[in-house]
Amino acid sequence: MNDGGRTRIGGQDAVTSDITPALSRAEWAGVLANRAQLAAIREQFLDTPFSGHALAALLLFEEPFGFTAQDVDDEVQVAAYCAAMAEEQRAAGQAGAAATFRLLGERHRERAAKIAALLPPADEPVR
Repeated sequence: MNDGGRTRIGGQDAVTSDITPALSRAEWAGVLANRAQLAAIREQFLDTPFSGHALAALLLFEEPFGFTAQDVDDEVQVAAYCAAMAEEQRAAGQAGAAATFRLLGERHRERAAKIAALLPPADEPVR
């Protein structure tokens, strides 16, 4: 439920912004049903000196639906929490829960790296 920038997630208030889907359900269905057209669109965009990865980074840069260094930091913190919980669960003899936290932490670390790869280097100021 969204109420003026606040959303209830798992019974907790979370600060959100109203971000609409990039494509509607019907648009996604059309794109996914015609992969050849998707490939043609990608080819048109790749007629530049930049890779698809670079174009994604440039198109997302400073957009409200893009990523920030805070997103990377959040994912790194969640990964660290998952690692701590994995160790706690392992020590408590809960191997299944430990494995779940370990895998979840690995996914968050990977997501942090993917997001970071779309951002300017951290040592370069964004103007």
